[in-house]
Amino acid sequence: MESIARLGLFFGTYFTILILTSISNIENTIKYFQVGIFIFTSLILGGLIYYLHLTKKSSPVFLKEILYVMIFLCLITALWSYNLDLSVID
Repeated sequence: MESIARLGLFFGTYFTILILTSISNIENTIKYFQVGIFIFTSLILGGLIYYLHLTKKSSPVFLKEILYVMIFLCLITALWSYNLDLSVID
């Protein structure tokens, strides 16, 4: 049951960031806003993984695994968003 709750929190967080940045991207107020947000999120999560590996050795394994997956998805989404913005250039 705890695993399902973690999975729900993970997907809820990712899709909340994705939907909010997509809405902002439609307005086209800031170019590459979605790319910047997902890169920034990846950097913050990378710092958290650094902290868990080097400072706090007794962290749960599932937390590291979820952070690895979240960083991977954030970087792939940032790359996809960048390619999406390049495809609308005339």
